[in-house]
Amino acid sequence: MPKNLLNNLKIFERFKNDKKTVIITDVDGTISEIAPTPQKAFVSYSMKEILTGLSKKFQMVAVVSGRPVEDVKRMIGIERLLYVGNHGMEYMKNGQIQVEEDTKRYIQRINEAACKIKEEESCNAEGVLLEDKGLCFSIHYRLCKDPNTRKILLDTIKDMEELKGLQIKEGRKVIEIRPPTGYDKGKILERIVKDHDVKRVMYLGDDVTDSDAFRKMNELKTHGKLDGESIIILSGEIPSRIKKEASYFLRSVDDVQRFFKWLVD
Repeated sequence: MPKNLLNNLKIFERFKNDKKTVIITDVDGTISEIAPTPQKAFVSYSMKEILTGLSKKFQMVAVVSGRPVEDVKRMIGIERLLYVGNHGMEYMKNGQIQVEEDTKRYIQRINEAACKIKEEESCNAEGVLLEDKGLCFSIHYRLCKDPNTRKILLDTIKDMEELKGLQIKEGRKVIEIRPPTGYDKGKILERIVKDHDVKRVMYLGDDVTDSDAFRKMNELKTHGKLDGESIIILSGEIPSRIKKEASYFLRSVDDVQRFFKWLVD
């Protein structure tokens, strides 16, 4: 199991004292509190100030999210950061959105699947929120009172003809339809490391989707390709198996902010 990061700050002095350190972080549940709906989530002013400080002190701060990249940029609004959206399928570089070519051919398929899902009664039940993210389509059920909602939704969509050949992935109270192109947070972690010649990196995340990055971090460390640590932000919604893949833990977004402030000071 991971160790309490705030009780082991000495270990992280090697990151704090190296200007070439790279920080990669998720958004919702990591630098922004989980909100009832994606639209209500925000990054606090104090967190933005600290992120700005980190971006000035270290080689890079990258934000990797399941949200569309424009949405991520809108939430944070700091020019110096690298923004990656839709789990690595799109990113913002020099103010321009770049979409991975092999995902573009699935946009029509995703749209057709979305149209079918919108017709289903269970997907329009009270508390279910449907979100079209361009390259992906999400079904949120955080506001649903029925404890069987997840199973009902999965049973509804699993045999849909329109979803054949597409990926069905899960996160915290969300089911997501994605292109089968293999992009995930682990792949984008590896790409950032390679493209920017990263030798020392920290990855912070709170969701099932961040486990791809945790595993990739462990793989790269095992092969001696970088010095890195993976940090999970704990919640009751995270399966125990995911917690085991991280090196250290923080208990809240406030803890993340405390840690970031310590890095800047």
